[in-house]
Amino acid sequence: MIKWIFSLLIVFISSVSVFGQIYGSNTFEFQYGNLPFEENRDLTTSYNQLNLFYDSDNLSFYTKVEYFDTPFEERNYFDLTQKRVQYQDDNFRIRLGNFYETIGRGLLLRSYDIPGSVYEDAFQRTRYSFFRDLEGISIDATNGTWFEVKAIRAKPLFNLLPPAFKPDSLRRPDIVEAVETKIILNDNINIGGAFMRSNSSFSDDFQDYGSLMFDINPINSVQFFGEYAFSTNAAILSFNKDDSYALYTGFNFFLNSFGGSFEYKNYNQFRLGQGYNDPPSLIKEHTYPVLNRSTHVLETTNESGYQAEVYYNFDEGHSISANITTANNDLFKEFNYREYFLEGYYQVDDYLSVRSFFDYANDDLKGEEDRISFGAILDKSFNYIWGLAFDFQYQTFSRAFDPDPSKNYYSSLTFSFLPNFSFAMIFEASTDPQLTDSPNTFDVETDLRTWLGGNIAYKINSENRINLFAGKRRGGPACTSGICYEILDFEGVELRFSTRF
Repeated sequence: MIKWIFSLLIVFISSVSVFGQIYGSNTFEFQYGNLPFEENRDLTTSYNQLNLFYDSDNLSFYTKVEYFDTPFEERNYFDLTQKRVQYQDDNFRIRLGNFYETIGRGLLLRSYDIPGSVYEDAFQRTRYSFFRDLEGISIDATNGTWFEVKAIRAKPLFNLLPPAFKPDSLRRPDIVEAVETKIILNDNINIGGAFMRSNSSFSDDFQDYGSLMFDINPINSVQFFGEYAFSTNAAILSFNKDDSYALYTGFNFFLNSFGGSFEYKNYNQFRLGQGYNDPPSLIKEHTYPVLNRSTHVLETTNESGYQAEVYYNFDEGHSISANITTANNDLFKEFNYREYFLEGYYQVDDYLSVRSFFDYANDDLKGEEDRISFGAILDKSFNYIWGLAFDFQYQTFSRAFDPDPSKNYYSSLTFSFLPNFSFAMIFEASTDPQLTDSPNTFDVETDLRTWLGGNIAYKINSENRINLFAGKRRGGPACTSGICYEILDFEGVELRFSTRF
């Protein structure tokens, strides 16, 4: 019933747009093709996402409509997946419906949206926007100087289930009630705390959690921060193995062209509900495909470790950075993760630059030892109009039960005509037995598996953009803003049209 109410509300807003502003965006995606090893090679599917906003003075409305169509009727849906009404002034905000909110630094609660992402699960085979929102009510207030408070009562989305999943109640099985306060002592110090109560439809028990946090800037170039969250049943700061707790702290600094950061984590029994919290992972997030796919995924059941990074920017435009990441998991046995990363950028002249990296890691959870990765990107500009970029990356590692080390290759050649057009050819190859084996027959088809695809991107104008992919695209984990999710392999043609209005 509420979906129809909001639908009628949007129609009403459209008819009175003279009193406010309507704007939004739409993304349409069409695919012809399928996953590798599937018998149906000419599967056709289409997905559409419409985001519509209406603002009028202090009042605003928002709705997201998603649509997916495939020959398999049970996968199809046409749904109003988000709706929100909001009132806001200088000191007060109230939101009703679907919204995003984070308590502290995400130890207790974090919601998010990955703009432009389209997620497809290997089992459900339904595409939909990848986000985790809250559905309920949120209130924020501030006196404008030294005090802030926010309160929510909402159901977090369990986003691994698609919109068409039935029963719909399983997509939001948890309910959370939280209050967070922050006291700003001066421009350099603020402290805060939070209390949250949660309950699941799978249980009649309530779980209570508390949180203490701080942010201190003793001087402009140094920042100390931290948060400690805990179950109210646990002894504070005892760090017992049977308790639920999460500690995150660190500092940032810079001095002229030199800077860095150090962060520490200690999480235990802290996956709340169906995973609606998201403590900082303290894992280096890479833009390089061979590293982004092989990243360590946070295990909140038990994980401790640190991340340290330093950088230096040279006057000529060059830069260098180094990162050390560790993670220790005490599960049924101890697992360790170690990563050492070095990256350099060299500005040859106004039209040519080189970026390169080297990475060494050991990942016990994945069973990958002596993982070595390196690569380089050469970017050449011709009078800032034409551009050519070449990217080459290589990775090798050993796995205990594999006869030989696995190797991954990535290369791309991108031609661009600024600011509207780009064309890229992407080639990948792997000798990893987990990728060269067919999942349907369990027979090794080849010692080397390859992917070759082409991307064309054309910006029609400032509001409209079209992207075309054809060929084979390698899937795997993808991480953005600390959020990791799986992308499926694809072989075929994909057309995406995006517009803003």
